[in-house]
Amino acid sequence: MEPGEDAAGYDDYGEEIVCRRATLDDVWALKILIGQESFIFDKRYGGGKYSLKNIIESSYFSVSACNQAGDILGFCAFSDTPTLVDEIPDSQWPEYIHEYYEETGPMSVSNTLWLTFFVSEPLHQDGVINSVFRTLYVTLADTEFVLFALPRAAPPFSPIQDYFVPLRARSSLEKLIEAGEGFDGTLYWSPRQDVIPDLVIRIGKVEDYDDLMPLLLGETGVLTEMGDDFYLDELLEHQDAQHAVLVAEDSETAEIVGLMCMSSKLEDQQYVVKHFNFEPYHKLRRIHVDKDNTEQRGNKNSFQITFFYLNPDYECRASDFLRPAFELFPNTEYSFIRLPHSISDHALLTKFQYVPLKAGLTLKLGCYVICRYALDEMQTRLSVPEDIPLLTNLLMTQSEVSRARSDATIANTKACTAEQPPEREFALSLVHYTNVVGILVVRSLLEDEAHNLTANFDVDTKIDLVAVDKNAEDEYQETNLDPTASTRRQNATPLWLLVKYFYIKPIYGSYTRTFLREALRFLGKEVLYYVVGLKDEVSNTLMSELTLALPRRVTDKPDETGPLEHSELLTLHFSSRKLLSEFKTKIHTRIVVIGASTTGLSFIYTLLSLPYLHFSNIVMISRDGIPEHPNHAEHAWFADTLDFLEREFILFKLRGKVRIIEGTMVDFERNEKYIVTDNGYVEPYDHLVVTAGRQYTIPKELAVTRHLAKNGVFPLSSQTMIDKIKQHVHESEIYEDDMSNCVIYGSSLDSYCVTTSLIELGVKASRIVLVSPAQASQSPFRDPNIDMKVDKLCESLGIKIYKFHELERMDYNDDNNLTAIYISNRANNQHLDPHLSVSQEGFNQGRLVEIPCTMFVYCYEKDIDPAILSALNKRSIVFDGRVIVENNYRTTDPQIYAAGPIAMFSRRFGPSEPFEDFSSMEVGTKLCNVVLGFLGVEEFKHNVADETEDGELHGIDHEQLRKERRGQLFAEENKDPSAGGADDNDVIWRPKPLPHYNNNRMWSITLPMGYHYFHCEIQDCTAVSVAKGTTITTEDDEGDNYIRVSVNTNNIIQSLSYLSSHQGEVHNFKVLVGLSQTYLNIVQRWNDGLISDVVSFLRQSWATAIYYDKFQRFAAYLKEKFRAQRDVQILKGTIMDYVESEDVDKIDERQRRFYAQDTSSETQHMIQLELIKFLHQNKHFLPSIYFLPDISSHVN
Repeated sequence: MEPGEDAAGYDDYGEEIVCRRATLDDVWALKILIGQESFIFDKRYGGGKYSLKNIIESSYFSVSACNQAGDILGFCAFSDTPTLVDEIPDSQWPEYIHEYYEETGPMSVSNTLWLTFFVSEPLHQDGVINSVFRTLYVTLADTEFVLFALPRAAPPFSPIQDYFVPLRARSSLEKLIEAGEGFDGTLYWSPRQDVIPDLVIRIGKVEDYDDLMPLLLGETGVLTEMGDDFYLDELLEHQDAQHAVLVAEDSETAEIVGLMCMSSKLEDQQYVVKHFNFEPYHKLRRIHVDKDNTEQRGNKNSFQITFFYLNPDYECRASDFLRPAFELFPNTEYSFIRLPHSISDHALLTKFQYVPLKAGLTLKLGCYVICRYALDEMQTRLSVPEDIPLLTNLLMTQSEVSRARSDATIANTKACTAEQPPEREFALSLVHYTNVVGILVVRSLLEDEAHNLTANFDVDTKIDLVAVDKNAEDEYQETNLDPTASTRRQNATPLWLLVKYFYIKPIYGSYTRTFLREALRFLGKEVLYYVVGLKDEVSNTLMSELTLALPRRVTDKPDETGPLEHSELLTLHFSSRKLLSEFKTKIHTRIVVIGASTTGLSFIYTLLSLPYLHFSNIVMISRDGIPEHPNHAEHAWFADTLDFLEREFILFKLRGKVRIIEGTMVDFERNEKYIVTDNGYVEPYDHLVVTAGRQYTIPKELAVTRHLAKNGVFPLSSQTMIDKIKQHVHESEIYEDDMSNCVIYGSSLDSYCVTTSLIELGVKASRIVLVSPAQASQSPFRDPNIDMKVDKLCESLGIKIYKFHELERMDYNDDNNLTAIYISNRANNQHLDPHLSVSQEGFNQGRLVEIPCTMFVYCYEKDIDPAILSALNKRSIVFDGRVIVENNYRTTDPQIYAAGPIAMFSRRFGPSEPFEDFSSMEVGTKLCNVVLGFLGVEEFKHNVADETEDGELHGIDHEQLRKERRGQLFAEENKDPSAGGADDNDVIWRPKPLPHYNNNRMWSITLPMGYHYFHCEIQDCTAVSVAKGTTITTEDDEGDNYIRVSVNTNNIIQSLSYLSSHQGEVHNFKVLVGLSQTYLNIVQRWNDGLISDVVSFLRQSWATAIYYDKFQRFAAYLKEKFRAQRDVQILKGTIMDYVESEDVDKIDERQRRFYAQDTSSETQHMIQLELIKFLHQNKHFLPSIYFLPDISSHVN
């Protein structure tokens, strides 16, 4: 059961019972179920020393059973330890039960769980326990047994005594109990076989043909393709040492429910070894060499599953086939199956490992492999000195581990097994019989270390760090106002482990989660962290099973030079006991992204950030690879749109996350699904996502020479061109000539970035000429005051500016080197800037102005990469200046998507704004959400709900239909009675509306002399809305620290502009845009004359909570809860009456204020309580400036 998934069943009373994972929100309902029987529960569970919050958060698997209305009928919690039974040691319970109880032989840590808590409504208890246990065994298919410990003080109760059987205690237990050490009570057990029986697996017979064919033709449950050469009757009849067929039957009805066909051929093994990366599996060579067997069988060491079918109702028992299959081929150690890369996760594959294709191959079928030894029982234990030689042999024979990593792992393991091991460090070995097949070296974290991780990474959205600690103090106790007091959580026993080294032999990769769970059990911890830097050697096996902790936006502080980041950029992955039961869905679909634009990077980041999915085949193809983050770039040639934090950006460069290919797509094959790059790479795909940006490209009529860079002409189009600009500046001596200029041609912020970069490279400011073309309809700074200040700054440095001038021609000498350009004035007189003097000499419209220059940087108009354009045209992808896409971002090929500056929506949807007018981050996210829908991810299927089999989207635009019908009502009086009209039953069919984008847009650049400019605005901010709204501007006495805050007529902060010689707290400022100004009360304070310096006002300590990264999520949550209040619903209905009667204008200011106050005391109390609760929950990351009252009684 994945998070959010439900499993349904019915009880004896016909009540449908839906099982889902329990959440902390269920606690109150569980307390109601316990009711007045709490004293009985105290006897059953730990003598009353239990916390429902802790049970839910720290249990391996906890389930709430609900009815259709969502009411909780029951609850079960399962753990890998007898959590509430102190007499049975958590780390040694297998040894304990085997020593003191009979008939426990098959029970082990990998197949047994403990029922640690059960509560149910008496009427539905049978239905609850049936549904919950079925859910348990379907979700955790390796679970074979459940144990339950009932203390002697607690009487037996239903349904436990009806569904569990007591284990017979040995006589030695009585002596232990008499000594006051053993568990005094009854230990019950329940086998999975009683709930979901094993499938009966037998060899197929010819007589099975008539039963099987109708099932196979029904297609449901068929995992592999039935090729033209698939003849089941022949397979059933001609079985031998190389061919076998297994059939699965229901153990109760004897009905055939499954089929597996296998063959063992050397040529099949050689084929997959040749085409797939089997090096980590030693190319399927024998692990245990038997000389006689090798001579008899040769190199053949595998069999292939050529066909597999299983009734979906029995899918959780798919692994029942594996042991019988290996028994039919006793001399083989491996089995493999060929399936499409895009196959959905299947229960059969949980034990298999995906083997990637070798580079340059385009096979449509992937390969999954399993080793027979992966089905054996494993043992986890603390490492001992005898493990060191075994570990050395393991690591030195595996090609995927570097020598340096092997040496470090061995050295740390050796240190941990010494007589005096390092403090708080432990090594655990995974053992298969006598061989070490895995190693885990961990360190127990201290309080401050764990706090630093959670302060910088978003961990507590997945783990409640208070609830997971059973010894934690109440979160909601009263706090004081002492600013020096520590607000950090104090834990009696540290609960966190940090992974230092991890390795598991690839064939045992499916055991990784159990290995990690065992480490937590052995060491008595709850949370596991894995920190990885760019230079670290990554364990992909480990990383794929952990949850990525997204970096948190740390609040900027005025005394810091920039955003607070780690000195070393790191990523964090984590897990807990609870999360280890939430198995990730492995998606091996080959997703290829063309272009490292913000849209493409946002698309990939969204894929990587999903905690329950793991993508193994993400490829990005970009001419310059992954660009540097603006904070790391030596020079800023482009405006920074502040899309990614540094710690977010390094995910793209982290090993194992995304494979980067430097190159440009020059061709692709739609049928075979692969692309070709200009440097010879051939990359297959299942889904191709084109997000290449548009580059500055000099128009053909002006680019009279092919070798632009050699002649001093540089379009700002790529990193290669930027490198040539640097080379040109460093090698040229022409800038000593006063007549030689460097012309920067463009109207965007990028032209000012180029200016700053050239000055930093050593070009004299007096040699720089800025030419802004006539088509510039708006200042790039979006504020005339800043525009004026920047012009004056440039003028003071000697930079010449020509506004509203267009390039007419370029002159070259005999060596084809640039000597001059000619520009003409295209502006009317009203466009002239009275604050400029040098640049407006001779401003006669149409007059040519000659500018001697030897360097020309073009950053004006952009166009698509010609190589990509040629490839798209060649393969018949519809193109109309940009790639034409539907409202689901699909091109004319349903497996090819496009978004961002390279794309545009089809004209049949009507006029639409270009993608550049929206947040590229939001575009990439919405593109990803649609692609995930097509991949079949349940959470995102609604994005493609109207998709039909032929690939066309259709549906009713209900909102537009409502508007049109409403318009028809007002047109009724003018309607010509004689005119024919549409039938009342007619339906307006129209395409699903285009995506709607709402996120803010922002820009930041560094200007000459170290000045910093920042601007952020809401999506629908316009010059008109700014003019109609309230504008607040301040600056210091020297004209520095200029800031402008614009509030629209809806009281929303619609834009914020900042210009200063000091770098502002832009990550704080950007949070304010889009908020109601009442969060700051800035308009009232401005009108009252209480604000003289907006920057100082925004730096006051009370505003810290608003800048806090979780505040906006809290505000959205509170808004939804507010809207659900009954009095608010009534108020909304009153206002809607005005709207529907077209009397909105009759609501005057007095009535508005009255309605704003017309909320009940209950609603007001709810808001106050939620705010105090939020501050309590986050006081560990906020300054101690708030007095927070004790709200324990309200919350608990």
